[in-house]
Amino acid sequence: MHLSANWESGNENSFITFNQILTGIRSEKQLWRLVVAHDFEEDEGIVTANDWSGQLRLNHFTNNNSIYAFAQGQSIRVLQMNHRYLFGGGYRFSLLKNESQYIDIGTGFFYENEEYPTIRFHKLRYNVNAFLRIKVLKKLFFNCVTYAQFNTKNTEDIRLFIEPKVDLEQKRYTLSFIAQNRYHSMPYQLNKKNDLTTSLILSFNLFDKNL
Repeated sequence: MHLSANWESGNENSFITFNQILTGIRSEKQLWRLVVAHDFEEDEGIVTANDWSGQLRLNHFTNNNSIYAFAQGQSIRVLQMNHRYLFGGGYRFSLLKNESQYIDIGTGFFYENEEYPTIRFHKLRYNVNAFLRIKVLKKLFFNCVTYAQFNTKNTEDIRLFIEPKVDLEQKRYTLSFIAQNRYHSMPYQLNKKNDLTTSLILSFNLFDKNL
């Protein structure tokens, strides 16, 4: 669970809050995972963000590989996106796996339903994704998630997502530097093709009895 809020009053009047809940259930062959998040931002009485996102995912494991299915929904005010709903599935292959490292490749299809103030789209996309975690030094790890999503009826309509992350892992905390880039070759409304964000995050582990 992640809960945060920031309030300022005086020369600058703003309110920002971000809340996220991640939960999951795992059995010998299956993993259910649910993520729900809300982002709200108000500056000088003007709401600039009031965004929801959520995903329910099921992975069924076969040796080191897995079959997956998911349902996802989100809204993004700054993109004028009323909603984006995704329903799909695929197969994830394990190329490398040991105690601290892995490299996986996934492929599949998903149905996409997007709505903006004046337009609405229904598309079927083919998806290729990659996941990796590499040990650089004893406590330093490089992680990366990459998605490439292709419109099955228009090869010029491509979505790309890449999120590299560097983690410095200690017993009681992890310091992470994250960069995230989203690209859409055919953006809607007056949106730009690229969105880039960077974050520096300090996470504390307070409840692990094994430490």
